[in-house]
Amino acid sequence: MENRSRLIVIVLVAAFALVGGFVAGAALTGTNNGAAGPTPSTEAAVTPTPDESTDVPTEEPDTEAPSDEEAPSDEPDATADATATSAPAKPATMTITQLFVDAKDNPDGADRIITWRSATGSVKAEVSSVSPMGDLKMCLKTPTKTLGCRTAGEGTLTAKTTKSSETFILTLRGDGIAQPIVDVKLSFQARKPKVTIENARFDGTAYPDTNGIQAVVTPRTNGNVAITAAWGGHPFMYEIDLIEQGGSGSLTYAPDQGNVGTDVDFAVTAPNPWKIVLQNIESGFGITPMNVVITWP
Repeated sequence: MENRSRLIVIVLVAAFALVGGFVAGAALTGTNNGAAGPTPSTEAAVTPTPDESTDVPTEEPDTEAPSDEEAPSDEPDATADATATSAPAKPATMTITQLFVDAKDNPDGADRIITWRSATGSVKAEVSSVSPMGDLKMCLKTPTKTLGCRTAGEGTLTAKTTKSSETFILTLRGDGIAQPIVDVKLSFQARKPKVTIENARFDGTAYPDTNGIQAVVTPRTNGNVAITAAWGGHPFMYEIDLIEQGGSGSLTYAPDQGNVGTDVDFAVTAPNPWKIVLQNIESGFGITPMNVVITWP
């Protein structure tokens, strides 16, 4: 009896050991219905952030300035990568006086366009109101870039160039229905200054506000003022007057027959300014566009 009890105990212990081993093995392997469990990744997907310090810089343009009225500035700064040559320390100056500006809303109107070339240095265009007839939009440009614009009754636009020769363009147009009359003073570096005025008018004595051009130049040495103009296909009688400001010099040139343009030059002396008046001395017959080129010493 005692031996039988021992045998039963031994059999029971062996059975419990077998069952315990099976349960322990199942807990370690974790079959999940026969499928393998997911393996977590140790790598994270990262979206790279651009490093601004490695961006390729934009090439510096020849001219830097605001391009429109969203950033109005009286001092657009134009620079250029070119070897500078010496220019006169004293700038060339011209004031175009009593210039009538067409309204933007006038379908027959046009921008007044004033063009000149400057050597190394500063350029300034000052527009002042003669008659309070509303605002105008004034823009200073080069052939490839708008340097700055303003819409106001008057204002100043400036620029700077390191080029030995750069072309500057000033455009003027009345804002909306405005048709202001303005004075325009230019200051720039040039040994032989030359200014072109496009879309001026030569309408005749019946239209005094739009009859010809008036300008004041200051010669820095004795020399000649040259005036070239063209006003279309109709020959008009015209007159050119030169009057020394602050001196006694004066002359009048009036051909005895009609012409469609002029190309003349006259001697002037420094240092006093000289006023130039080019006008149609006939009554005219309405809008007559004219382009003018003036050079001085």
